[in-house]
Amino acid sequence: MKKIKPAFLPAILILCLLIGSIGNLTSVLGVPALLVVVLLGAGLYFGAPQLDHLSTRQLRWGIGLGLLAMLIAQVVVLHVMPNTVCHDPYRVLSQADQLAAGHMTWDITYFWRYANNVPLAYLLSLWLRLTQLVGLSTNLSVHLLSILVLDSFIALALHTIWQLSQRASLLVVAFGFFALSPFAYTYYLQVFYSDLPTMLVLLIIIRSLLNWSQKTSRQRWLAGSGLVVAVMLGAMLKPNLVVLLPALLIVGLILARQHLWRQAKLTLPILLIVLGFGLSLPATKVFDVAANYQPRTAFSFPATNWILMGYNQHSNGGYSGKDVGRAIKQPSQADRQRYNLKTIPKRIKTLGVVGVIRLWVVKLGIVLNVQGIQRWYNGGFRAAPSWYSNHAGFYQGLTVIGYVAATLLMWGALMLKLLRWRPDLTDPHQILALLAVTTALGYLAFHTLLWEVEPRYGQAILPLLWVALAAIPRQASQSRPRWANQASLLSGATASLVAFGAAGVLGAQLPQKQVIAAQRSQLSVQYHAKPKTVTPGTVLAEVVDVNAPANYFSVQIHAGSQVQVTLTNLATGQHYRLTMAGSVARLHHQLAAGQYRITVQNLTTRGQQVDVTHTYHYQLAAHPLTVNGQSQPTASLIYTCMQR
Repeated sequence: MKKIKPAFLPAILILCLLIGSIGNLTSVLGVPALLVVVLLGAGLYFGAPQLDHLSTRQLRWGIGLGLLAMLIAQVVVLHVMPNTVCHDPYRVLSQADQLAAGHMTWDITYFWRYANNVPLAYLLSLWLRLTQLVGLSTNLSVHLLSILVLDSFIALALHTIWQLSQRASLLVVAFGFFALSPFAYTYYLQVFYSDLPTMLVLLIIIRSLLNWSQKTSRQRWLAGSGLVVAVMLGAMLKPNLVVLLPALLIVGLILARQHLWRQAKLTLPILLIVLGFGLSLPATKVFDVAANYQPRTAFSFPATNWILMGYNQHSNGGYSGKDVGRAIKQPSQADRQRYNLKTIPKRIKTLGVVGVIRLWVVKLGIVLNVQGIQRWYNGGFRAAPSWYSNHAGFYQGLTVIGYVAATLLMWGALMLKLLRWRPDLTDPHQILALLAVTTALGYLAFHTLLWEVEPRYGQAILPLLWVALAAIPRQASQSRPRWANQASLLSGATASLVAFGAAGVLGAQLPQKQVIAAQRSQLSVQYHAKPKTVTPGTVLAEVVDVNAPANYFSVQIHAGSQVQVTLTNLATGQHYRLTMAGSVARLHHQLAAGQYRITVQNLTTRGQQVDVTHTYHYQLAAHPLTVNGQSQPTASLIYTCMQR
């Protein structure tokens, strides 16, 4: 039996996950989250043998009913609490909506800057066209797509974990992670974007390699075809999938060194993966032509722009508005490239060796931070229910504790396995585990050492970590005392009490700005979105449902516009005059729950500009915008109602 030693790559991943764990425990909810992790870990330690005695029939019924309950909960969340999608996902959705309506134009500079999102917008437009044939609304179509991709990922992940481990306890834990934590009900459900499809693609790629040497010719043909398509689509949606290639190279070299390359029989799948990457380039061109998209280098950013932001110590290596603003001012892509190549070495020199290492550690902590899963690209619920708004601190605290605890529990279990693991590369499952570990390190290295970071970027390695956890053999289980079952139940119950209690007590200490109602989707002035010109005497009006008390209301108008903005309580008839501050009209006043009408009037003798978000079929708000009394269901003002 051939083994590699020392386990260098697992040790690096352990260090990365330790840094990520510390980063997730820095908020006021860190201590209770850690306590929940310890209690749940103890409960699973004592209860695992009992779970492993569950029959296959019991598992199927239990997991099946659990997934059905999850689906029902997802539908309720989407119906009761639709959110206002912000930034990049909205721009992709808006463009897809436009293409699906037959308007094959690209009217804002966003896609000329970030051409990597063109394939996603085009693919989404095809889905919208397909669902329109059966009479589905665009809103319902997007929700349906989110559920299909999310639940397919969860079901496929659970199936893969069972195939690799054959452990009922691990399958139950994985089900708990996906279906009982905020994973299935927040960002990935409420915002459709490239992150989740990328995770699904990664899982499909890894599954295609599962037991490759034991597949029949027909199975290899089917798996190989799926592998090429998955890699091609994955590379088009997220170019950083390319980290898979060096990961394959490293694993291949390790296998060759151990004289196990022939036995592993990975030559063909690796060639198919390379083929998939190669096909992604012409496929992107085909999509561009089909979508009538033509790149404009005058607006595009070179790759060095993201490296530049990655070494901005003031933004901790994250997105920097100043860097983007400076890039926009450059007259051409070549000028941006020259500026970046000149500035990047200066930043590294200013940081010094110690500063660079410190920045890497900070970036690693950011990219693995999961505390904000509810806030990612979420501008707030369109009209949060009163039961949520009145206890928002509790629900937000429970969301943070729940996902942080679930994540750290999974990381902890993986780190314990990695600590004792010496890969036996005669085992195909352990080869898969080594590839998953190496690819995960590739993603982390890419964003830590080279690229800019955001917390959601680290979620790409989630399927890889679960594959590694399931594929690494477990150590021989030790006997449990007779009171193990009681201890397991007690630990689980105590963990629930700690989570709910801490969320109730400490939730009030979370940031106090709570969005009560909002419509914040917009294409943005920075991408040259065109405002609506309001002629003299024109009145714009929109009704907003405010389901809980608030004390702040704002409406985005447009810089330099001279319009009168009022807010009217429809029940009492009371009027409030909003005051202009830059491009926003604001009101600081206590507002009771109820329905309000925003009114924007042009009382001047000249046309005035107002920022209005307009789509073709996607409904942005519960109530339509009216222009001089005429209803426009797919148009909306941009507004925010908050309790501050």
